[in-house]
Amino acid sequence: MEVKSSPHGRPRLLTTVTRGAVSTSEASERTKRRRRAEQKSMDAIICGGSDSAQLQAASNISVMPHGNQEQLLMDAGISRKSPQPGTALAIKADMQLPWSQLRKLKTWLREFGLRLESEQAIRRSIQDALPQYAAKEVPMLQKSGEISMVAAVYFPDLLAVVQHFLSMLDSKSMLTWHEGAIPSDEIWLKLGGDHGGGSFKLCLQIANVSHPNSLANTIPVCVFNGKDTPANLKTAIGLYGEQVTTLTKEVWHGKRLAVHLFGDYEYQTVNYGLSGSSGVHPCLHCHCTKRAMDLPRCEREERDSEPRSLQSLQTDYAKFKDSGAIISRAKHYHNVIREPILPVPVANSVVPALHLDLGIYSLLFDVFVRDVRALDALLVATSASAPGDSERFAKLAALHEQHQQCVTAAAEKSQQAATLQQHLAYVALHSHEQGVTDNNAQDICSQIQAEWKSVSDDAARMTAEANNLLQQCQAAAKDKDLCGPCESAIEPVLQAHYIQRQAYHGGAFIGNHVHRALTPPVISALTTAPAAVIQQRCPQLLPDAKAIEKRHASLMTGYADCTSSFSHCNKVS
Repeated sequence: MEVKSSPHGRPRLLTTVTRGAVSTSEASERTKRRRRAEQKSMDAIICGGSDSAQLQAASNISVMPHGNQEQLLMDAGISRKSPQPGTALAIKADMQLPWSQLRKLKTWLREFGLRLESEQAIRRSIQDALPQYAAKEVPMLQKSGEISMVAAVYFPDLLAVVQHFLSMLDSKSMLTWHEGAIPSDEIWLKLGGDHGGGSFKLCLQIANVSHPNSLANTIPVCVFNGKDTPANLKTAIGLYGEQVTTLTKEVWHGKRLAVHLFGDYEYQTVNYGLSGSSGVHPCLHCHCTKRAMDLPRCEREERDSEPRSLQSLQTDYAKFKDSGAIISRAKHYHNVIREPILPVPVANSVVPALHLDLGIYSLLFDVFVRDVRALDALLVATSASAPGDSERFAKLAALHEQHQQCVTAAAEKSQQAATLQQHLAYVALHSHEQGVTDNNAQDICSQIQAEWKSVSDDAARMTAEANNLLQQCQAAAKDKDLCGPCESAIEPVLQAHYIQRQAYHGGAFIGNHVHRALTPPVISALTTAPAAVIQQRCPQLLPDAKAIEKRHASLMTGYADCTSSFSHCNKVS
């Protein structure tokens, strides 16, 4: 019966409802079917039809707590596999996802009814799975030259981190000794870092796994936002100095822990306290001078082959400090101007093969391009089709050469200025730790500042000169192609072998491309390209082209053989 409660009210329908004598959990199947039919008809009346009733039921379920929804599906006998606890953390680790991408993935999976743990639960799992870490504010030298307080996150106990991950790997039978490459009574640890993305990461790698250099085996132990300058590294990772010494004396399950240092050459020279790779004694492993490096081993003096050690580094640094710590006199102390930060034995430093390949091949390639430009100048002078072409090209080539020399000199001066600035910050922040009095520290800082100003002025002058020469090159080219026909033949060879120079990084190569460029087919194709151009345009210059081909094919092939002697996983003798 339908009635109205008021003249303008909604219609009210009076109906009968059967009161249940027993609960549904105790009712028979027949009673449950009758109740479903009665409830279905009631929902259709309330919601305005059976379709609307279904939408209302869906709405009722959607507002239930997630746990109640899962229970409801289980009670209904609907099988649905829910992700196990820890699935989100496994996805994040295996797919190497940052938090922002993981949030997007979780949102997408919810559209398919899959719900992962909350971010708070994931972070709590990470904290439970890792040893205790800490954070503190430390003074850091910024790119602007100012010193400011920066947060550093680190593991206070390095030994606990090593033991934790070794136990985890051992429990999963993932430890290996690489078929005897690592002695059976040793565990090899690699400790090193690099700067990138605005922050420095000191990382630990355990070499006794199948893929020791993989990202999954890289454990950050200290992270801070700042450059990898000597002062910053001493401040942030200097606390691990004594712990590294402890590690080298530790035994785990009857196996000795051997610590190795990895990283680019600049990082390793900073760690061992050297002034840099541009010093008179640039070698990390011995006292060899730059001049002696140009001589065959048999013609070098015996003192040039003396190996470096932690003890010799400490001795040279003590002499340098006692003499007044004047940077310009560092060559008299084998270019040691600071004490080592992480006391890893020098013999255990890992040769940065990739960085050596990048730098040396870039130099070989630049020399090759320079000789090809000289060949282009000869070609234009021999077969000039327009008045003044040969003179213009010769002038342009000379300006290019002057510009390159000036850029190189300016870069060296800028590097010297940066080294002085970094050493100034190092003395200001850490002189008290090395027993230097305040008065002596002030005198040292004054000397460094005076030397830094002189070098900085030279660098600014050379940079301005380089810019002026670049403008002259552009004016001499008259907005035409700066590359001659022989030089233009180089780029197609690189492209044909999928080798690209990075346009936004000074035309540098990347590691995989360098390894490809050092293969015999690429060397042959690259060095024969200019001669092929000369063969077509001016055969009388073919002897000059062949001489360039032979010279650079020999250089590149020789270095390819050389890099194979240290670019491997075995110990370098």
